[in-house]
Amino acid sequence: METRKIQKTGGSTYVVSLPKRWVQTSGLKKGDQVALSVTGDGTLTVDPHLPRESEKLVKTVEVTAATESKTLLRQLVGSYVTGYDVIEIRSKGRIPFELRRAVQDFARRVIGPEIVEESANLIVLQDVADHADLDMRKVVRRMHLMAKNMLEESVRAVKELDKGMADEVVSRDDEVDRLHWFVEKQHAMMRRNISFAAKMKTTWLESDSMLLASKALERIADHATRIARSVGLLGDSRVDGDTMRALEQLGEEAVSILDRSVEALFKRDSSLANNCIERTSVLLVKADAFLDETMKKRGRVAVGLAFVIESIERTGGYSSDIAEIAINLAEGQ
Repeated sequence: METRKIQKTGGSTYVVSLPKRWVQTSGLKKGDQVALSVTGDGTLTVDPHLPRESEKLVKTVEVTAATESKTLLRQLVGSYVTGYDVIEIRSKGRIPFELRRAVQDFARRVIGPEIVEESANLIVLQDVADHADLDMRKVVRRMHLMAKNMLEESVRAVKELDKGMADEVVSRDDEVDRLHWFVEKQHAMMRRNISFAAKMKTTWLESDSMLLASKALERIADHATRIARSVGLLGDSRVDGDTMRALEQLGEEAVSILDRSVEALFKRDSSLANNCIERTSVLLVKADAFLDETMKKRGRVAVGLAFVIESIERTGGYSSDIAEIAINLAEGQ
């Protein structure tokens, strides 16, 4: 680290000199321009390369007739979340129909990319979203509300053996994934270009925290889906009233901890976050006791309830992770 004194020239201009070695290695000379940006924590960044809106980060994905649709989909998601603006799918021969359908499916499942060019051996996807207008903090709040609703309705579907409600919960999991991938992409874009962080009015620490919280919420949504799918395991085997009431109470406690953990994250409240972690420990003890009782039952009920209670436990664990993220963010500000 080098230090420089701030000097005043004229009546109102403040000047600081740049390190000679940095100027030389950056290929700068007298008269060149640099980009200055201020991050959310007040840090001033000097970028030797002026950002150009016309420049797009391009990723080329080569496919063949032997490429599997699932493999291509994973490649496209990976390219998207690492921050590429344009994704080109190329083939020496004609792109198979199954792979074209995978590309179309990908474009429907993510925010931003659209097919802008298509031929026999080329498909071009371009991200047309204005990421600066889509705040990752709002996206994480949306994910919280969706995961919470999915969790509540999945437990209700178990209680009522409502297959339709369970299927509805499962169908919403893709939307949560979609939002999580969007947060991942914004995080990658900020890492690639510090000026994007200034545009987003955030800091690296906050962006890291939102990404980790987003991942935890995505996992909670996965477990809500798992609870919903347990309706199929139960079949027509209704759970007795006392057992169901105990299960509902555990589900309600998991939802409450989730709510408070997210509240602690956005308020940067260490005290509230610590309380959530302590409540999670109690929830896990109660869940283990419930599971012990469940194992005394037989058949579909025992299997179905075991899946439900395990996912409630994992939900508590991921909520506790969000609380820990809240503490780290609060102490690091």
